[in-house]
Amino acid sequence: MSEVVSDAPEPVGPGDVVVVRLTHSRERRPESAPLVREAAADVLRVPPGEIRIGREPGGRPRLGGAAEGLHVSVSHCAGVVAVALSRLGPVGVDVERLRPLPAVALGRRWFSAAEARWLADRPALEQPAAFLWLWTHKEAIGKVRGLGLSDGGLRRPVPYPAGSSWSDGLSQPDGLLHPDGLSWTDGLPWTDGLPSTDTGPWADAPRLARPVLVPVPGDPGMSTAAPRVPGGYLLAVAAAGPAATGAPVVLTGPDPTP
Repeated sequence: MSEVVSDAPEPVGPGDVVVVRLTHSRERRPESAPLVREAAADVLRVPPGEIRIGREPGGRPRLGGAAEGLHVSVSHCAGVVAVALSRLGPVGVDVERLRPLPAVALGRRWFSAAEARWLADRPALEQPAAFLWLWTHKEAIGKVRGLGLSDGGLRRPVPYPAGSSWSDGLSQPDGLLHPDGLSWTDGLPWTDGLPSTDTGPWADAPRLARPVLVPVPGDPGMSTAAPRVPGGYLLAVAAAGPAATGAPVVLTGPDPTP
């Protein structure tokens, strides 16, 4: 497993940003505690030994010591681990690797009727990415609430990508959708005129500005963002509380592509 880089933005403070640290891993289920400790220490500019990690009743990590009051969420899939950190309020993150899957059938089984229809109306090559868009948002919001996908989480409403060209350039010769050619700026809520301070190889991914957290319709106090991630991944971030709305999401960490 590669180490977390030490070139994060300025220390996280109240009302600042959500930092998502992405780390490449070849392990199927990597131990998250060392990554959480290193990510929090790096963001706060303190030695890792000053970070305490406990567990909430539902299993979610709880930070203490020098990281007291810093909210954290962890997600991993094949090849990458995502650690989200913020003082804005409870935070959730989910990352999935784009892959072929029976999106319409899964949507009809698990999602609301409206979401299933939206999936079925996408062009066939867009459907896996569209399914994972909804899935990652539901997971991220569920982690904020400490419920995951239980208690109706699969049918919890989440925002659709805005615009009609959100998946331009996704089609690949093998039929797998890949985000590196995606016209994200046509369909996702980017800020205008914000210079990016993202660091590390992840900053090499072409994007105009940092994504910002935007309110989830019908879910007061909840905001989400979908930062663009290179290497064939979809990422969703959610945060609760009025301070989260409009906050930028900063990606840091080594490129997950082997």
